[in-house]
Amino acid sequence: MRALKTSLLIVGFAALSFAQTAPELEAPAVLRVADKFRCTCGCNLTMACKMEGDCHICRQAKSKIFAMQAAGKSDDQIVDAFVQDEGKDVLAIRPGPMGVIGPWAALGLGAILVIFVIRRFSAPKPALAPAVAAIDSEVLDRYHERIEKDLAKLE
Repeated sequence: MRALKTSLLIVGFAALSFAQTAPELEAPAVLRVADKFRCTCGCNLTMACKMEGDCHICRQAKSKIFAMQAAGKSDDQIVDAFVQDEGKDVLAIRPGPMGVIGPWAALGLGAILVIFVIRRFSAPKPALAPAVAAIDSEVLDRYHERIEKDLAKLE
């Protein structure tokens, strides 16, 4: 009976110790470093994410980061340790300035192209009336007579 009580007491204290470190794992210093790493669970987010259900991979990494920070290591040393342990694939690569500006520039150029095409095809067409009025009625009569003669030959 005493062993059971001791086991329950140890489990209770272990649960309380994890509960006490949960806010420490979400501290800005830990999140700043965790944001440099890509989560390997498949969610395609950084390890600073706050997923519902608490991602176990991110939680382990944050615990490791917190322990390293408590040991007095700098951010660069922590990053180097993670890269050494897990490889360069763990680093989250941020887009450079062209990665941010590029999509907006393409959107702007596309909008300019759409406006140009709309204006081009909605421009008023020149009227055909002056060209038709310039033809003499004598010329029209002559062509009409010729068409009539050709039709008479066909019959």
